[in-house]
Amino acid sequence: MDGLTIALIMGVMLLAFIFSGFYLFAALGGVAIISGLIFWGPEVLQLTFFSIFKYCKDYGLLAVPLFVLMGQLLNQSGVAGRLFDNLSLALGRQRGGIAVAATLIAILFAATTGIVGASVTSMGLLFTKPMLDAKYNKSLTAGVIISGGTLGILIPPSIMLVFMGSAGNVSVGKLFYGAMIPGLLLGIAYISYVKIVAVAKKDYAPPMPAAELNKYSKWQIAKGCIVNVVPVAVVIFSVLGAIWLGWCPATEAAALGVLASFLIALFTHSITPAVIKKTLIESIKLTSMVYAISAFGNLFVTVFMRLGCSSAVTSLFASLPLNKWGMFAIMMGVVFILGFLMDWIAVCMITIPIFLPIATAIGFDACYFLTMMAIIMQTAFLSPPMAASIFYFQGVAGDKISTSETIKGVWPFMGIQLVVFVLCVAFPSIVNWLPGMVVG
Repeated sequence: MDGLTIALIMGVMLLAFIFSGFYLFAALGGVAIISGLIFWGPEVLQLTFFSIFKYCKDYGLLAVPLFVLMGQLLNQSGVAGRLFDNLSLALGRQRGGIAVAATLIAILFAATTGIVGASVTSMGLLFTKPMLDAKYNKSLTAGVIISGGTLGILIPPSIMLVFMGSAGNVSVGKLFYGAMIPGLLLGIAYISYVKIVAVAKKDYAPPMPAAELNKYSKWQIAKGCIVNVVPVAVVIFSVLGAIWLGWCPATEAAALGVLASFLIALFTHSITPAVIKKTLIESIKLTSMVYAISAFGNLFVTVFMRLGCSSAVTSLFASLPLNKWGMFAIMMGVVFILGFLMDWIAVCMITIPIFLPIATAIGFDACYFLTMMAIIMQTAFLSPPMAASIFYFQGVAGDKISTSETIKGVWPFMGIQLVVFVLCVAFPSIVNWLPGMVVG
């Protein structure tokens, strides 16, 4: 049987497993083993153990549990909550100020959470009640929280970028540089949209009541912001600064981030046995999920390639009467569709080994291509009506915000995503300029 037919069979089997309710790692592993036994032989069982153990020993992936632990330390110790309270007071005199504060904090903290479901859920728990209590429009509230929670996976030090760098054998530092300007553009565009809506529709995002603001002097508010912003800035610099200044690679920088987060939690008296226990448990859960999906995703790709499917797909692309941008559009379309069905870990494991060699062969820079993949995946996670982030948020919001109100609130942010994506296609230097300046 030819490789293209086997690829189609494996794809259909994978979708059938996913829609049947299997966990994603079980679906990936199950399809790989079944396909290997049918089209290859019992040798696939030996390959299964070898592939999983070899993958899990990858030194570059050690940054993932460290970044997860860093994010959990900041979240569980209450740094995010205190920062939100103080920024809300500082910006609360303006219309849309609380939404701006929520967007800024979501971008900062979702980057270290790494998993879309976890970041949207934690941001929803933190921001939904305060925004609704401040009489914010329900659709705008949902849109701000979901967009901020998903944008975090694109902003360095994003766990997704670390993972993509490892999967594509591309410098993580270079990916951080490549994603920085598009991520900041999206953040600025989100905040600008919120401010425009707040001015145009005055009842959508009212300022904080004067009675609430007058409880604190301007000095108290400024002091609270400084006290809570500085620790976060220290953590970010300990990670990104260490990488960008060439002091150490991503894994060691992640360890510095963990140390900085722990010291901050210690000095702010936020560390208790209960916090440590919850931090470790949540970190183990998230790390286990990442490793399980990625290890079995690696097995799926290994079997896919051994059965000749990868070369068949490559030959199919080569035979298409399209230029490089036509092929680029097809690959991004596939990534976008997969983003509806899976978290980014599985999407990366399935698509990067197949698409990246094709992209580089037709003239795309690897860093540019992976950054554009990250942007389109983040767009898929945000896009109604199938986006998983919407359902994660609904699990937190409950009956406070209906699904229809949530979808209505997300559409404008999806539009912003697509505009920035098109800008990065029309002007590749948005992605390529910073890596070229710093890394060369």
